[in-house]
Amino acid sequence: MNPRLAICFFITSTLIWAPAHSQHLFGNPNCISWQKLAMPEKSSWLNAFLAPLNLTNVARKKLKEDKFSKLTSLDTAVNYVDVFCAVNTEDFASVAAIKFLDELALEKPLN
Repeated sequence: MNPRLAICFFITSTLIWAPAHSQHLFGNPNCISWQKLAMPEKSSWLNAFLAPLNLTNVARKKLKEDKFSKLTSLDTAVNYVDVFCAVNTEDFASVAAIKFLDELALEKPLN
C-alpha cells in the first residue's frame, strides 16, 4: 500500500471514528478533585471545556442570544459547578458544566 494513502486513510478514519470530546481533550475532574482545584484552574478548565460546547449549542439550538460569550467572568460557572459538586460528590465537573450551559441558554435568568 502506498504510504501516503495509508496516512490519509489513518487520519480520515481517526477523524470519523474517534471524535474529540472536550472532556477527553481537557480532562474531566470528578467532583472530589474539582473541590481541591484553585480558582484559576477551575476557570481555565471551564473555559476550555465550555467554549467549544457553547459554539455547538448556539449553532444547534439556534439561540437568540449567546449568553455565554457575554459573561464578563466565569465566576458564575465556577460557583455553579462548586455547588453541584458539593451535593453530587460521585459525579463529574463536566456534568455540572453542561447543566450550567443548558440553563444559561434558557430564556429565564440563572438563580
